[in-house]
Amino acid sequence: MSEAEAPPAATDPSPLAKSKCEQCNIHDAKYKCPGCLLQTCSLPCSKQHKISSGCSGERDKAKFVKRAEYDANTLMSDYGFLQDLARDCTNLSHDAEERGVKGRQPPGIVLNRAQKNIVARAKSERQVYIRYMSPGIQRHKVNKTLWASSRSRLVWTLEIVVPELGAGLNKWIETGFHDVCQVGDLWTRLLHSGRGPRRADADGFDEALPRKRARNDPVRIQLTSDDGVEHPFSSAIPLELLQTLKSDFGQTPLEDLVWLIRVQDTPANKPTFCKVKPTEPLYTQLRYQTVLEFPTIYVYKQAPTEIGGHAVTIEEPHISTTEVESGSKPESPTAEEACESGPTTEEACAGEPTEPPPA
Repeated sequence: MSEAEAPPAATDPSPLAKSKCEQCNIHDAKYKCPGCLLQTCSLPCSKQHKISSGCSGERDKAKFVKRAEYDANTLMSDYGFLQDLARDCTNLSHDAEERGVKGRQPPGIVLNRAQKNIVARAKSERQVYIRYMSPGIQRHKVNKTLWASSRSRLVWTLEIVVPELGAGLNKWIETGFHDVCQVGDLWTRLLHSGRGPRRADADGFDEALPRKRARNDPVRIQLTSDDGVEHPFSSAIPLELLQTLKSDFGQTPLEDLVWLIRVQDTPANKPTFCKVKPTEPLYTQLRYQTVLEFPTIYVYKQAPTEIGGHAVTIEEPHISTTEVESGSKPESPTAEEACESGPTTEEACAGEPTEPPPA
């Protein structure tokens, strides 16, 4: 065979064939650390590398891998990673059920005694499902909702948003709003506040504010319960927002406004809202709704057609006052739905003093 016909020399396809071990710098590298991609020649060098560098030797399963570098080993590693996530999710769900976090609560959210009582009472007495968020979320921090045992009602933290005012100051949060009151009554009394000294007028707004008040002073008004009893209420609406509402909405009748509450568990690209009747007690409008921490009511002059480029779906109210009045009274919660340690006191769940038993 001539020299021209001689076969080409065999080449080693391995990329580590001509590389030296980065630990001992003597032998050729045969292995690559999954964690830091350091090249080693043997098990002793690999162990020495982990001891000296503190490397765990495990691949970062969340690290981005280019398509050209994606191989069968990476595929199996990703598959194992997804299996681990599914196993952890299942374990968290079982742990949540054992701790009393049932139904609609996200896995891993552990409720305290008062929160369990609120969730159970809201479900059994009001047919509204309250879902709590993680403790670090701002919405969870400002939530002061409680169950008033002495009056058998929810005392809500309530958020009101007026999107048509723009991206600036267009919302505020109220605390201590009894669910037997009407959001329309709150809206109307706020727009009529500050019209002179405190006195009863023809419309019954007898809790007017002085003409001058501090920026952070609460607006003191009267709210009417479903039984006709009025009680004082301190609104936390900012002064600038109240003045804007009076200017932009003061001449708009209550029945001409559109009142909405967002329906939970719907896709982000399919925003869905349910109409709210502002002239009926709040608890009748929240029945069979899921509330994230506390209700958020949206007020529009015209019903929105799209939000964020997505078409809006608006549903009719889920229940009416006549249905509530004609229906039977819900049963009391079972022992499993109530607090694990027995019925809670009003100091723990309602923040009100417990009345002593009659002598």
